[in-house]
Amino acid sequence: MSKVILEPDTFVLANQALAGTFERWQSAIDASGFGLAAETDHQGICDTLLFFNRAGISVPEPVNQVISSVWAYLPAITHAPLQGMLAQHLPGISARTIQLPLQNTHNHWLECSMHDFCNSAGEPRSLLLVREITREREAMQVLQHEKLRAIAYERFQFSMLELVLREQDATRVLETIARDIEAMHADMYCAIVLTQNLGKLVQTVIAPTLPKVMLETLRQLQLETDKGSLATSIAMKQRVIVDDVMTHPYWENHREAAQAAGIHAGWAEPLLTANGEILGAFAIYYRQPQTPTANEQSMIEQAAKLVSIVVDRHLSQDTIEALAYLEPVTGLPNRRKAYEVLQRVQLQPATGQHWGLIYLDIDHFKWINEAHGHVLGNRLLLQVAERLQKVAAPHFLACMGGDEFLILLSGLSSESEKALQQVWVLQRKLQKIFERAFKVESQKLQITASMGLSSFTSEEACDTDFVKAVDIAMHRAKQAGRNTVCVYEPGMQTEIATQVMLESDLRLAIEQQQLALHYQVQVDHTGRPFGAEALLRWQHPVRGFISPLQFIPVAESSGLIIDIGMWVIDQACAQIALWQRDRKTSDLSLSVNISARQFRQGNFISMIKACIQKHQINPNALRLELTESLLLENVDDAVSIMTELSQIGIQFSLDDFGTGYSSLQYLKKLPLYQLKIDRSFVNDIVTDSHDRTIVRTIIAMAQSMYLSVIAEGVETQDQMELLLNNGCRRYQGYLFGKPMPIAQFEACLEQTLR
Repeated sequence: MSKVILEPDTFVLANQALAGTFERWQSAIDASGFGLAAETDHQGICDTLLFFNRAGISVPEPVNQVISSVWAYLPAITHAPLQGMLAQHLPGISARTIQLPLQNTHNHWLECSMHDFCNSAGEPRSLLLVREITREREAMQVLQHEKLRAIAYERFQFSMLELVLREQDATRVLETIARDIEAMHADMYCAIVLTQNLGKLVQTVIAPTLPKVMLETLRQLQLETDKGSLATSIAMKQRVIVDDVMTHPYWENHREAAQAAGIHAGWAEPLLTANGEILGAFAIYYRQPQTPTANEQSMIEQAAKLVSIVVDRHLSQDTIEALAYLEPVTGLPNRRKAYEVLQRVQLQPATGQHWGLIYLDIDHFKWINEAHGHVLGNRLLLQVAERLQKVAAPHFLACMGGDEFLILLSGLSSESEKALQQVWVLQRKLQKIFERAFKVESQKLQITASMGLSSFTSEEACDTDFVKAVDIAMHRAKQAGRNTVCVYEPGMQTEIATQVMLESDLRLAIEQQQLALHYQVQVDHTGRPFGAEALLRWQHPVRGFISPLQFIPVAESSGLIIDIGMWVIDQACAQIALWQRDRKTSDLSLSVNISARQFRQGNFISMIKACIQKHQINPNALRLELTESLLLENVDDAVSIMTELSQIGIQFSLDDFGTGYSSLQYLKKLPLYQLKIDRSFVNDIVTDSHDRTIVRTIIAMAQSMYLSVIAEGVETQDQMELLLNNGCRRYQGYLFGKPMPIAQFEACLEQTLR
């Protein structure tokens, strides 16, 4: 008997959990693999044999299909572990699983799971499920192997680059590269062949472990097409992959040498100079026929580039110097090179000639990386660099790192106004390159950029860091709404100094407890309060009231927001505790804004939990408000943090909804309770049809996702009625109350909650 399939008895079918387990097990069975399902007692005596497929596993042949004990159907290696599991029932544990390797020539693996239950007579029984998982194990091992190899490749690239920069002896570097690659592949040989006379003759062969017969073949190689993988790669200046040298025509004259060396596959990548001239080829030989994986092809390509650099360096030091001054993703001059060029400008004699600078930053580039991955993001940067080069030529273009670019304009007018106009002319040309979408792989990406501009003379460059100046102007452009441009003005430096002074005052304000919380009521459509938002206020002893729009960004950039944020959470929890002791206010919730820097702190979760424990509050009353841009920094981490806090009852509200990315792609991942309609849409909702459409869309989206929705900035009865008619039943704004100190707020509550 090789295969038996019986139906489970009525008891298993009646037991929903067991029936479901059995069905899932059946769906996971490999039709060509071993499988057994049986209902047994604690000694392995069968009540019912549900399924049996002997497949290629050696087990005794049951006689006349008589059902006795399961041991007659199972390999001997499984007996002891399963007997132990059957005989020992663990309190509170009804399901157990083990995986066992079979000691045979085929490396089979079995998964054995046991599910305890009682039959209709109340007697203890087990549902024993055994299936072969050999293919799953092999697939998992292949995947793990590929992951480890990818990590090894990445480490290899960095270590080799360091070696190239440190080691002067080119031969030693090339030998190290070959040996390190071979160390990552037990069945591989590496060979580096360098040529002379423009690739016509073999000059040097570096192959530390290649068998002698193959080494001599390479040294005498005729560098012509069809004379082997390596010779063809050199002759055609392109990659050549031969997955079986015993059948491929390229290897017709080298099969004996390949067979003697135990080589069955040959791949080669040409070594080229920056000008495309041939230097030789990098070859890999395998001891069995095979085609390279994507990781292996990438490794070949990267190794060939490194070898080319080493050889080029041996011929000329210019290549290594270029490497030190190039940004790796775009290949453009880097920040270091940009500052050296500007230093040369400073040293030029005073002629009155003007120079210009444009600092360009792609808007929301982090979102692109988050949505599509860093590989696609890098390819997008490469396309941006190519377009910028075409427009910026003949001026100097550099990539300052990431998605930031700098253009240095030379040969401008000696009149400052005309020089700045010339900068504006180029800026408009640069702006146009973003009007056409970028096509990267299968994605069509429409992006924008913010820019900062300036013009200066060589004398002025000695007194002012104009790179920092246009960087400041670029950030001012981003603050103005992105996809715009700003010209640097000397007053901006003063503004930076003011920010530094504000930071100093803010530190003192924290120490002297000058900060306070004000509360703005949140009401439902009947006007009844259901909660409030805690808003931070700063009354400076000399300068008076300082707007949060001024000091919150300073707190963020300086890191002071961490201490401020912890204080706000503690104050909010203390206030919730007071409300929950009073019957009238016990149901009130309190919303608190969470900053990006605070949210990303490693102790954020533990800090929130500690505050709740300290004040002994119901976590449902604490509502944390997050912005879209905060969440998009790293969606997966945000989901993890929010999920853990949601499990203890904390609710999350998405603040300023509609002003950012507003994508369902990430929205559906987040454990949100509420969307908050931004005041910018509420302001003109009565008179602006576009704002009404946006608000209706947000409300409909929230309802479809079973989320609460609240509108902020409600100041008139007409606004409220429009919101109500469109399904929004919760509001916050001056129509119901301004932010006020807690004593005044509670006095208003007392009147409203009577």
